[in-house]
Amino acid sequence: MPNEAIFNQSSGPLYTEQVNTYISPAIDNFPEADAALAGLLFSAPFASTVTTAAPLVIQVANPGGSGRTAYVSRVTGSSAASAVTLTVLRNATVTGATIAPVNFNFGSVNASVMTVRTSTAAPTGSPGTLASLLLAAGPVVVDFNGRIVVPPGSSVTLAITIASGSSAATGSINWWES
Repeated sequence: MPNEAIFNQSSGPLYTEQVNTYISPAIDNFPEADAALAGLLFSAPFASTVTTAAPLVIQVANPGGSGRTAYVSRVTGSSAASAVTLTVLRNATVTGATIAPVNFNFGSVNASVMTVRTSTAAPTGSPGTLASLLLAAGPVVVDFNGRIVVPPGSSVTLAITIASGSSAATGSINWWES
């Protein structure tokens, strides 16, 4: 079990790894499922036509003093063309429209404390690159399972760019809060 955390964090959902399911059967659940049941799993989807001058950009920003931490569950992207780059950035500056996050628990009245922006202008500032993938035509799903932690005063940004031409593209960031 190298690189596996052996202790649960007291502030996060409880998760385990089954060792012997034959002798001691049990039911496991991903943290995302528990967060969804609690009404704390959210998504920020966006669709746009991507050109060399107009990338698809989604940012989830955790305002300072929010009292919550966001854990990135999954990032998705797709395009109708190849040679499209999906990049996940830390603490970029994004200007654009503010949208309301979608709660995965349709019966929950919980609202996200995160500020979500979508844009077709490139992110600015001095962001750190967390991941960068060159995509073929079609969808890609990157499961982070909470490995990107966004404390108050920080943000995570998804940018989908194309080297030449234009393409229809979609993207989303899913996260839970605690």
